[in-house]
Amino acid sequence: MDQAPLNSFLKFVIGFLLFISLSFGLTFAVSTYTAVQDQERQTAAALEALLAQEY
Repeated sequence: MDQAPLNSFLKFVIGFLLFISLSFGLTFAVSTYTAVQDQERQTAAALEALLAQEY
């Protein structure tokens, strides 16, 4: 029995799963980075508003 089609299919599946994994990993990393940046921006704005209050 010829193994070439099976090997080709397995290479495709492995490559596809690697591509999907990298895509999800990159999406998660960008999402986390964006969330941290937004949190820092909100903290700075809240601190600035707090310090700008007149008593």
